[in-house]
Amino acid sequence: MDSKRLFDLTNLAEMLGDDKKAILQMVKIFLQATPESLNELNKCFEKNDLQGVSKLAHKLKSSVDIFQVKDIKQEIRRLENNTRDNINLDEVPELVGKINQVLSTTIKQVEEEKEILAKRLYQNENAANS
Repeated sequence: MDSKRLFDLTNLAEMLGDDKKAILQMVKIFLQATPESLNELNKCFEKNDLQGVSKLAHKLKSSVDIFQVKDIKQEIRRLENNTRDNINLDEVPELVGKINQVLSTTIKQVEEEKEILAKRLYQNENAANS
C-alpha cells in the first residue's frame, strides 16, 4: 500500500477551533458515512443508475473536501457532473475506479488516525484529571 497520507485534517482542525473531541467525532462520522456512501455509489454504478451515482458523488464531495483528499478532488466533481448531465459517460468507469481505490486507502488511513487521536485525547484527559 502507498504510504503517502491521502488526507489532511488541518482545515477540519481550524474549522473546529482545534477541539480534539470535535475532530475525533468528525473522524468517526467520516468512518461511518463514507464507506456506506461509497458502497451505495458502487451499487448505483452497477445498476447504471446515473442519477444515483451523481447524488452519491455529491454526498461524498463534502467528505473529500473536509478531509482534503486531494487525489480525487477533481474526479469526484467530474463524476457528479458527468452523471448528472449525461456527458462523457465513457469516463465514468475510470472515475468510479479511482474514487474507490483512493477512498478505500483513505478510510484505512483515517481509521489509523482515529486510534491515534483517541489515544492522545484519553492521555490528555487523564493528565488533566491527575
